[in-house]
Amino acid sequence: MGTVEIITALTKTFIIILPGYILKKNGILTKEYTEGMSSLITYITYPCLVISAMQMEFSMRVLNNCKYVVLIFMGVILTAMLLSKLIARFAKLPASQSGLLTFMLVFGNTGFIGLPVLNGLFGHEAVFYGALCDASYDVFMFTIGLSLIQSSAAGEKKGRITDTLKGLANPCFFGVIIGLTLYISGITLPDIIGGPVQSIGSVTSPLAMIIVGSHLADIRFKELFTSKYSYLVCFLKLIISPAIALILVKLFIGTGSLLATVLVMQAAMPVAMCSVIFSEQYKADVSFATKGVLLTTLMCIITIPLYAILLQNI
Repeated sequence: MGTVEIITALTKTFIIILPGYILKKNGILTKEYTEGMSSLITYITYPCLVISAMQMEFSMRVLNNCKYVVLIFMGVILTAMLLSKLIARFAKLPASQSGLLTFMLVFGNTGFIGLPVLNGLFGHEAVFYGALCDASYDVFMFTIGLSLIQSSAAGEKKGRITDTLKGLANPCFFGVIIGLTLYISGITLPDIIGGPVQSIGSVTSPLAMIIVGSHLADIRFKELFTSKYSYLVCFLKLIISPAIALILVKLFIGTGSLLATVLVMQAAMPVAMCSVIFSEQYKADVSFATKGVLLTTLMCIITIPLYAILLQNI
């Protein structure tokens, strides 16, 4: 895919942000509506998208690539955690933000934004690999990730093992498990089931982008762009995190393949919305988390195409 095609495909994906932005600004799309749409994606459309994407002819090459997805993404996560810890200490971040900085650098929006972008650019095989990246995130997010948020919380509220298990037992994660099981066993869903599953999954991208647009409508631009730590989060998540992935990919599997592209692109996604949700739950710095999510979501419209073009030319 050439530079023009990449820019065109990403423009088509991101332009769907505009209706959400406009409707929210005019009070038509309320918080209740977006919460309902988020639940619809989480519980129905996202799992269907993943299952549908994994309905491919079995290939040992693709299955063998799965181990690289998990191992390299784990490497990205662990490297990013170490780097953010060093930067937090060097920048002298307050205790209420240091754990959050690590969380925001490590965990990106690989589901709501990552899969739609991969689907628009590269098709079902890319979504297959992207879903495995997202599943890897889930495992780390509801274990190490929660402890990072708790370390930044004023009350230091400790999560229970049941909270972690409940976090992992989500429809998105189950969608990956079901899709992978069907793929490995060579089971193809009959058209009477597979057709509706594909149709439902196909609405994930527009719904997700509309929700992103509604969140961008809530930005107070003056406050957002005057926070120096928000710029730090933006630089680390959108530039450094995919650079780490690119280095690991180049070392272990080489560049130029769809797998390599997916791994780097998923690492380039903006900060996960869960950073805000968890911050509210555990009484951490919600404002810091919100600014990180919104600024990286806004700026990724520029950085994602740049990385996509870079990957096609190295």
